[in-house]
Amino acid sequence: MEQRSIVDPLGALRRAALCLALVFIALATLSVARAAKMVSHRAFYTLSSGGFKSGGRFTGVDGTMELALEKDCTGWTMSQSLRMNLQMANGSELRQVHRYTGRESDDGIRYDFYSSSQIGNSREDFRGRAIMESSGGPGNAVFRIPQGKKIPLPLGTKFLFAHTIYLIEQAEAGARLATAIVFDGTDDEGPQEVTAFIARKRHAREFIGKDRVKALGPLVDRSGWKIRMAFYKLDSRGAVPEYEVEALQLDNGVTPWLLLDYQDFSVVLELDKLEEISSPQC
Repeated sequence: MEQRSIVDPLGALRRAALCLALVFIALATLSVARAAKMVSHRAFYTLSSGGFKSGGRFTGVDGTMELALEKDCTGWTMSQSLRMNLQMANGSELRQVHRYTGRESDDGIRYDFYSSSQIGNSREDFRGRAIMESSGGPGNAVFRIPQGKKIPLPLGTKFLFAHTIYLIEQAEAGARLATAIVFDGTDDEGPQEVTAFIARKRHAREFIGKDRVKALGPLVDRSGWKIRMAFYKLDSRGAVPEYEVEALQLDNGVTPWLLLDYQDFSVVLELDKLEEISSPQC
């Protein structure tokens, strides 16, 4: 899967967009209070180049991404649609289409996931359900695609929305480092270990400028943190991560800017449009 870690950034994109960093504890009462402050929204991004390794196989990138975070009466649904075109050094172009949906129950016990990745003429799908014995694990992820695949989830594993809450809580508490276990179902390789480095809290206009904040609207006119995350295989002893993600994470769950850093290249995602989604009457 080394090839996939370079040319298929679905996991990184979605993890960054939802700010993945899980901790070895269950959701506490504070997390429930924080969840009530998270904003259901739909965000539209433009992809551009953040730089390429000299002599590498990639020379250009463009594309778009749509991301949605939506609350219902019993949980949260996260969905993503990504189209990315990578220009190759040999003059060819690698076209990619990635789609992902994950639904997490409010108690952190159940997580349903589906992902589809098409790279050129090759397509790969994953679908399944993860169930925890209690919030924070342990548990198991059982796949319907591929049929019969089962992955154990160790104690401390959390899903996407629980991670978002935790990371924002840690940032608000002044933490500068957070280590986590992540499972999202974007592939069949199991959970990852994520180390997050958190900068001090500042207003979004200090990162993206006051004109951009004004153009994007009130959901972006607030404070947040630059967070740098390194993703490792769970059983890896290496010091070099598979990839790294830098994100501007606002305190309401909105992410106006992302940088995905791979061995050969990096990709910048900038928020173009943001729509608030109405909460249900439960």
